[in-house]
Amino acid sequence: MRLWISAVFVLFVLVQFYQWIKGFILPLPIYVLAGAFLAIASNYDKGMKTIISASNKQSLSPPENQSEET
Repeated sequence: MRLWISAVFVLFVLVQFYQWIKGFILPLPIYVLAGAFLAIASNYDKGMKTIISASNKQSLSPPENQSEET
């Protein structure tokens, strides 16, 4: 009998949790922060030093392949 009561209680909790999640809407800044976190996490194995040094080299070097004809 205790097994049935426990099973019904667990099922009730799961249904209530599902309904709460279904009606829960996150604001836009949460999505932006989550996207930034996923971008950082997906590039974590490359190392932040490599990413920062690559962006510094790009911003400091003059643009290439520009013709000087005017």
